[in-house]
Amino acid sequence: MLRSMGFTMFHRRHGATPTGPVQVVPYRPVRRALLLVLLALTVAGAAALGFVFGQRTAELDRAYLAALEVRAAALDARVRSLTGELADVRLAQRVDAEAAQSLRDTIQELRDELGGLREEVTFYKSLMAPSSLERGLQIAELTVDRGAGAREYGWRLLLTQAAERRDWVQGGVELAVEGTRRTGGSSVEEVLPLTEVAELDVYPLKFRFRYFQNLTGAITLPDGFVPQAVRVTVTPAGRGTEPVERRFEWVDQAG
Repeated sequence: MLRSMGFTMFHRRHGATPTGPVQVVPYRPVRRALLLVLLALTVAGAAALGFVFGQRTAELDRAYLAALEVRAAALDARVRSLTGELADVRLAQRVDAEAAQSLRDTIQELRDELGGLREEVTFYKSLMAPSSLERGLQIAELTVDRGAGAREYGWRLLLTQAAERRDWVQGGVELAVEGTRRTGGSSVEEVLPLTEVAELDVYPLKFRFRYFQNLTGAITLPDGFVPQAVRVTVTPAGRGTEPVERRFEWVDQAG
């Protein structure tokens, strides 16, 4: 009753009039302070734990990143090493291919040289064994090759002598180019002696040998003249000797 009167007097003193039942809440300031302190400590602890966890996570990330960088550096070094090995292998293959091609070329050159030597051996054997050949002075070979100009040609003539007893033989050589020249819409056969297609100091050409001799020279054909053959006449010096004549097709010699 006293408590009710006290509360009634409190409300009347402050101008308030109670209109219903009143709930009394005990006033405990110490407990409230403790709760606030506990809440602050909880928040601080959570922040500290978050900071520590973040630091730990950052350290783990840095360690993982460092490991990745080490691995990347090792892989990069391996890639460079393998790239260098690949370049060396490719270079070795290229060198081997070039060496193989050079070896093939050398073998072919040696085969060609061997073929030429065999021909020379056969030729010299024929000179040393005239019993298998026609006796006397022979026009063995004539070759014609293209020169520097469109109408220029070089020629080489080989003369031989097959006899049991070879004495010196000498005389003169004449060459003539047979062909056709187009005149007025028609082709006319024509024979050009060497004096008309070459610059000569002496003609007929002179020869003197016991076994064989090469004669060489150059000719320039006139425009419109189409060569067909070369006629070679060899006249030995001395009484009772007969000229030797041979005709060489131009196509077979010059192409």
